[in-house]
Amino acid sequence: MGIYSIILAVVMLLSMLSTFALVLFSRRGANTLEILISVCITISNAGYFILSCSRNVEEAIIANALGYVGGIFLPLLVVYILIDYSDSKVPTWFSVVILLMNLAVFVSALLADRSQLFYSSITFIPGDPSVMIKEPGSLYYIRYIILAVEVGLAAFFTILTYLGRRNASFRIMMIYAGSLLGAILVYLAKRIFDLKYDLLPFFYFICTCVLDYVVTRSTIYNVNLSVQEKINELSTYGYLVFDRKFRYVGSNAVSAKFFPEIANARIDSKIIAKDYALKDLLKWITKSATEAADAKQTQGKYKKAIVINDRSPSERRHLECEMSFIHFGFENHVSGYLVEIIDDTEQHNMIESMSFKGESLKREVERQTKRAKSMQMSTILGMAAMIESRDNSTGGHINRTSACVALFVEHLRKLDDYNMSENYWDSVINAAPLHDLGKIAVDDAILRKPSGLTDEEYEKMKVHAAYGAKIMSKVLEDVDDKEFVSVATNVAHYHHEKYNGTGYPDNLRGENIPFEARIMALADVFDALASRRYYKEPMSYDEAFEIIRQELGHHFDPHLGRIFISLKPEIISLYESFKNTDYAR
Repeated sequence: MGIYSIILAVVMLLSMLSTFALVLFSRRGANTLEILISVCITISNAGYFILSCSRNVEEAIIANALGYVGGIFLPLLVVYILIDYSDSKVPTWFSVVILLMNLAVFVSALLADRSQLFYSSITFIPGDPSVMIKEPGSLYYIRYIILAVEVGLAAFFTILTYLGRRNASFRIMMIYAGSLLGAILVYLAKRIFDLKYDLLPFFYFICTCVLDYVVTRSTIYNVNLSVQEKINELSTYGYLVFDRKFRYVGSNAVSAKFFPEIANARIDSKIIAKDYALKDLLKWITKSATEAADAKQTQGKYKKAIVINDRSPSERRHLECEMSFIHFGFENHVSGYLVEIIDDTEQHNMIESMSFKGESLKREVERQTKRAKSMQMSTILGMAAMIESRDNSTGGHINRTSACVALFVEHLRKLDDYNMSENYWDSVINAAPLHDLGKIAVDDAILRKPSGLTDEEYEKMKVHAAYGAKIMSKVLEDVDDKEFVSVATNVAHYHHEKYNGTGYPDNLRGENIPFEARIMALADVFDALASRRYYKEPMSYDEAFEIIRQELGHHFDPHLGRIFISLKPEIISLYESFKNTDYAR
């Protein structure tokens, strides 16, 4: 093996490592098309390496075809990445035709020793490197026609983005388009100057390095991921969720800081604790829940103080734990338990250091205020977690509709059309994640059915609106902010009502439908139209907004609906920000 072949082997291995890195970090940034580009480059570089040290014409033809993987498929992948960035579409028939043509070229190159369509003649010269002298056949020139079309499309969509779309990185698009142009120039240089060594493998390797940079850069644009990480980082409350048989369902990172054993707990299994404090907590949960169920008093909340790290005064923490019941729709039918854990060490130490009763009262007021502010979030997190665990599509739906409602409300509060308090607008935003709370009362066979529902099943599904209101009023009965309780209950109860009175559950009409429910209806239906479900593919944004427009005055409040439609660019931008996340549509 000569020096050139050894260098190609190193380039091939480095390209392979780059591909592995993209696959490993794909959850953070890389999408399928970018991974395919890296895979094509690795295959091409492997082909160039095998060709350089081939011993016969059969090996050389196979290696040559592998090397063509980059030249044939990379331009097409770059075009589709640019289409995706520009938020454009091409007809399905066009995609099928151009893909079949590229596949035909590749198969012809692979079978060049059996057909003269791609090469009319082949001469193999072994050496370092081994060389194939090829005379083009009739099908060979079709490759240039396809390449010209793909280059034209790349230029078109790059320019289209520059002139139109503002929420796509034009710099990254130029990197992709420039890489395609660079590959063509390197290929032409080899042909024009009749170079002994092929430079494309080295250029492809440079492209993999650039691709790593692009993916890293794309992670910065993932706003949803960054915000979620920041929320988790700033959270000071621990949450634990168990099912009705006291099996572990889930928790947040703060809980694991209090009780490290939770980090190794297995979902859907009981936690076998060795730590005394966690063992005491689990025993208390089981005992309190069992006694409450026997006494049919599952609507209240149960509290317990726990001390952890009590052997080290400097690390000792005083925790306040509160357990509440998660109901299944029927008054005494419990489906799980939510435990909220608050670090009460600072207040506890303050009380111990004070000798007068007034400080005790002050601490209690501060604690109650703190608890009241956290009540809404703890309820939202716990109940939304239970819903998501039962319905695979609800998790993304909850996050997308909540973000859409927040965007919509922030626009409405700036208008003079509606005279609402700031607390009201905040209540609508905070209530949005709970709009489908009543689905916890729907049977799994209906909730997870992978096809359309029968009339009888649909009637059973419809009960979730009334159940949601009933559960909401009980879960939030101790919340001091009565306006939030009213708004959250109305959103859950009436978000399926229609402006013309044909909705459910109460056939309310027009202005009789609570305003907050009319807001929720727009976001809820839009997401159902524009998102993928296990029984359908997503509609395009244009189709979804057109249906909203057609239903103004029928399904939706016409004035609210027109405002919603006017926010089309912002809503599309919001949905696009969910790409490459667990909440993608």
